[in-house]
Amino acid sequence: MKKYILMLGALLSLGMVSCSEDWMGDVIPTDKLEDSQAFNTVKDGRNAVNGVLSLMQDEEYYGANYIVYGDLKAIDVRSSVINKRDDEMYRYTETTEAGNSGMWTQPYKCLVSVNNALANIEKMVPDGDAENVQKAEIEANFYALRGLIHFDLLKIFARIPASVDNPTAELGIVHADHVITKDEQPVRKNLAEGYVFVINDLKKAIELMPASASTEGWFNKTAVKALLARVYLFNGDNQLAYDLAKEVIADTNYSLVPYGDYQASWTNSYNNKEGVFTLINTDDDNPSREGVGYLWSKTGYSSMMITNSFKDLLYANANDDRIKAIEEDVQKDDEGNVTGTDYLCIKYPDEFANKLHLIRLSEMYFIAAEAIYKVNAGNAAEAATLINTVIESRTDEADVLAGGDINIDRIITEKRKEFIGEGHTFFDLMRNKQDVVRIGDDHLVVAPMNIAYNDFKTIQPIPRLELNVNDNIQQNPGYAE
Repeated sequence: MKKYILMLGALLSLGMVSCSEDWMGDVIPTDKLEDSQAFNTVKDGRNAVNGVLSLMQDEEYYGANYIVYGDLKAIDVRSSVINKRDDEMYRYTETTEAGNSGMWTQPYKCLVSVNNALANIEKMVPDGDAENVQKAEIEANFYALRGLIHFDLLKIFARIPASVDNPTAELGIVHADHVITKDEQPVRKNLAEGYVFVINDLKKAIELMPASASTEGWFNKTAVKALLARVYLFNGDNQLAYDLAKEVIADTNYSLVPYGDYQASWTNSYNNKEGVFTLINTDDDNPSREGVGYLWSKTGYSSMMITNSFKDLLYANANDDRIKAIEEDVQKDDEGNVTGTDYLCIKYPDEFANKLHLIRLSEMYFIAAEAIYKVNAGNAAEAATLINTVIESRTDEADVLAGGDINIDRIITEKRKEFIGEGHTFFDLMRNKQDVVRIGDDHLVVAPMNIAYNDFKTIQPIPRLELNVNDNIQQNPGYAE
């Protein structure tokens, strides 16, 4: 049978990729590829990695939706008014026909590029020992990115293994584990298979990654370990999650942002040693007015705001440095009278070109704490010590929590303070089988206030455009076929 690969000329030469609307794209026979469309040099490989990262900056992926989703569907962030951008996330109104289809197609477009690169990696001819090391870094990053992208799709379109009784009986996603041909009609693997696939890719990335890898905005060995720690936690592999998180914490190349620097740490000029894996937007390459910075900005769309209940939680300690990552937007009427105050997240201070810290060192403390507590509740004192390290860095107060204070609710509450606006809370609730329970009278009247963790709407529908091109794809329960 003749092999096909997806067209990648633009990716390999310019660091970009062009795909058709269906996620399998247009294909051409391998024997029709021009030399310029293949990997020849390490420079081609580096351009290809940067091309995938550029695709990931799209507003349908990490440029906006894959971040704001985890906040708007939870309890601490709400839409500012009805029918603003991403309002359907907040209101749980996604449908097969009108859901966030780009959250399905954009990651798969990234996977098209990744798999073409892996299929052609051996064509890359390094020039000397230094380029041999670079080739290993490039290949390792492709495996890390493939694992990350599949993990992201699983989070959005499938259940979380730690929250279900039998992951083998749950739908996962389509695995883009090779160059998919135009005639293929792939089925969804089960949830357990999905996480095995992700874990294996990340292990492969760790194995291949040179110890010296340090390209800004790329994965290095520690960053892949951090991602794998997160994956293990979602998969219910708590001891493994704890062990890897502790390895990351022990890496002296990273450190928590010191007290007093929290607001500055979100600016592009700050040397943030807490950022373990960061996606970099530039002035020339960013999602512009559809990006997360513009969505939060009071001079942009201002489509989201922090709820009063979260503001009260965070402001309960006036010395909490994280308050400085919240901006008060005072509302006035035409006569200048104050009518209210909105609270906005300013972790994305540039409206367009922000550094997106997708994995921060502080998360490793929370992963280690949650994981070791789940291994045995008798480890509560150690969990408290881990979380206290973060709290002290944010409040300059030591030993705030004791072992007796620790349970899953408290771990989630402390994590909410740390990761507001970064898209964690919804998944923390789902992973721990906790319902979304919204409180306060500032939520929009159209918003559901209680959503069970196992409600079918807590995972997204497979979009109609995918159902139309793949007869074998299975829809998630509860949604129209």
